[in-house]
Order: sequence, then structure tokens, then C-alpha cells
Amino acid sequence: MTPDAPPPATQAGTAPAARHSLESRLHVRLLLVLGMLWLVAAAVAIFEVRKETNEVLDLALAENAERLLTLLPLHLPEDPLDADRARIDSIGLRRDSSAPIVVYQVLALDNRVLLRSSHAPTTALAPGAREGMSLHGDWRVATVTHQGRRAQFAEAVWHRKSTLEQASVTLLIPLLLLLPLAAMVLHQVVRKTFRQLQPVQEELARRSAHDLQPVSLQETPIELHPLMETVNGLMARVQALLAAERSFSAKMAHELRTPLAAARAQAQRLAQETEDERARERSQTLVRQLDRLTHLATRLLQIARVDSGVALQRQSIDLRQLAQMVVDEFPQSRDNTHQLRLITDTSPARVMGDIDALGIAVRNLIDNALKHAGGEASVVVRVLPDEISVTDDGPGAPGVDLAALTRPFERGSTLARGSGLGLSLVQTIARQSGAELLLTSPVSDGRGWRACLWFKPPA
Repeated sequence: MTPDAPPPATQAGTAPAARHSLESRLHVRLLLVLGMLWLVAAAVAIFEVRKETNEVLDLALAENAERLLTLLPLHLPEDPLDADRARIDSIGLRRDSSAPIVVYQVLALDNRVLLRSSHAPTTALAPGAREGMSLHGDWRVATVTHQGRRAQFAEAVWHRKSTLEQASVTLLIPLLLLLPLAAMVLHQVVRKTFRQLQPVQEELARRSAHDLQPVSLQETPIELHPLMETVNGLMARVQALLAAERSFSAKMAHELRTPLAAARAQAQRLAQETEDERARERSQTLVRQLDRLTHLATRLLQIARVDSGVALQRQSIDLRQLAQMVVDEFPQSRDNTHQLRLITDTSPARVMGDIDALGIAVRNLIDNALKHAGGEASVVVRVLPDEISVTDDGPGAPGVDLAALTRPFERGSTLARGSGLGLSLVQTIARQSGAELLLTSPVSDGRGWRACLWFKPPA
């Protein structure tokens, strides 16, 4: 595959592979782990809160029972309607008249009720209950025995459940608020971590297509070193393949031109030495065909060199010197007709590119203009700071799709001989050199042709 070839098309009927983001996958998985840990932590926290709340409330019931026994006189009246009992009833707690929250009873050892709160039952809440906490019906009862009397403080089970639920909700609300906050913090941490890959990405993005130097691993996380070492190895192999292909193209050019030149020399010698007019005419036809074959072979070898990536090399080039060197190769620039002229600007005209590849491009543009403009037309090569153009005042190509002329073997409506490869070759060199081929026709008064290589200013 050539350096600027399009990526291979997918097979028919095959769906393109779904793209995924490593950052998104990591984010989702960490959120799942965080959610599971949150659920476990919330469950443990709620369990501990309920346990501790139960212990505190049970201890409060037991302490109240002890205080009640301590504060009561040793001899209690037998009459349950005694005023002292009513005074002690005032410490009873209730939500309303039908749903008491806390009640108490003072019992004799035979479970006879000596004292009770106004909402407490007339019979023992938990007869035969042992010291400590116990559950009897709808009451959670704390039992304390002292000096032959038993005090029982009881809390309604529904109130205990309501209290535990409120404590759980009070704990759960902050935890629920922390969950999205933790997700946001996790998202920022993951994004900041993946930003450490940006230096490598930016370095590769800044590189031009010709830069196959190894990527520096100094700013790369250790986890990416194996991947980047593989990429460096791949670029080294590509660089070696390009060098081998360039060497092959150069050798083939020499090996092909030598026999063609020898055959042409023999044909010219035969035309000069023969006295037969028909043989001389055939020899001259053979010379012309060999010239055409030499031109076509040269053009094909130029395409092979360009396809191998020769234009991807970069060095500082003076467009004025390049244009002067190429123009001097054409005899039309040295005769008295001044059919080919060079006009340069006084401003510096330096660009980054490969001098051989750009020389091929300019040479093809000049050759194309001289061939198709006609013998009476003039061709002007003009050099400006960021461009080099070739303009002729020939018939041009009015009404022709100029973009189509840059495709291989595409020719306009012209009688001049050609292979249809020149502009395609120039287009490939321009693309690899970071330039743009601009075609204009007609130029003025319905005539003329202009081909310009415009080099984009460096970013």
C-alpha cells in the first residue's frame, strides 16, 4: 500500500466493527464497583446504627425502671386511685390517647400491680419476665427487681421500629448524596488520568506523513511502553521498506534507460547510414517510437518513485533555485523564441519538501504546458513565496472538468500525444508534500491554462 493510499474497503455484507472507548469502559466498571461497595457499606452502616440505637433505647428503658424503683417509697398504698400514683403517672409518654409510646408498672413478686401509668394495662405486662430486656406482644419491656418489687418500663414496638427507620433514613440520605458526588469525582479522576496519554497523541498528530522516527517513551506511562515499542518497530519496518522501494526504483530507472538509449542510438545510426529512403523513414519512425517508449518508461518510473513515498522526505528548498534548475533543462528557455520564461519574486520562497519529487512535479507541469499549448504559445513559470505556477496562453481546456484531469490516464480534448499520467503524478506529489494543486482554465479571454502548486503555510 502506498503512503497516501486510501484504507481498504470492508467486505460486502460485513458490518463495521463497533468502536469503544477504554475511558468509558473503565468509568462504567469503576462506577459499578463503587455502587456495589456503596450498597455493602450502606447495609453495614444501617445494621450498626440500628444495633446501637436499640442498645441505647434499651439502656434508657432499664435506667428509667431503676430510677422509678429508687424514687418510690418503701410502702405503697393499696388503693390504685391514690393521688401519689397520679403524680407519678405524669411522666408517662404517649403520642395520643389511643396509642401510648412508653408505659410502666410496679409489681409485687406475685405479679400484683402496685403502681402503673395511666395507659398501662391493669394486669402485668410481662409476668414472669427475667431481669433485662424482653419482647412481649406489642411491647419491648425492661424488667428491674429491687427490694421485693419489680419495675417494668415498656416501649411500643411500633415506636421502636419507627425510630429505627428514621435513624436509617437519616443515615442513608447523606450516603445517597455522596454517591453522585463520588461518581463526579471518579469521572474527573479517570479523565485526568487519561490526559496523561495526550502528549503521545499530540506528538503523533503533529507529525507529518513522512516522519517515521521512533516515538519517545519518556512521557509515556509504563503500561503503554509495550504498545509504543511495537509502534516504533512497525514504523522502522515501514521506513526500511520505503528505502528499499526507492532504491529499487532508482536501479530500475538506470537499467531500463540504458538499453532504450542504446536502441535509439542504433536506430539513428541506421537512419544516417542507409541510402534506402524507405529504410531511413522506418528508422526515423523507430526513433520516434523509442522516444515515446523512453518518455513513458520515465513517467512510469517517476510514478513508482512517488508511490514509494519519495515526496514524504523533508528538507528546506528554495523554489527559485528549483524552478531555475528545471527550466534550464528545456531548450525552449535558451533559444531566441523565448517560448519558456521564468519570473521570480525578490521575496524568499523556501518550503519544506523533497527536491527530487518537486523537480518531477514542476518538470511535468512545464512539459504539459509546452506540449498542449502549441508551438506559438508562450509558457511562463512564476515563483512566489508560497507557490510556483506554470501558465501558458494556449487554447487551454474550456468546458473540461479540471478535477478529472488529475486522475490517471485521463486526457482532455487535445491532439497532442501523452499518457494521461502527468497531472496525476503532480497531484500525488503535491499531496505528499503538503501542497495543493490548483488548476485554472481559461485564464483570460477564453484562453490559457494555469497550474499552481500552492504550499500551505506551516501551522
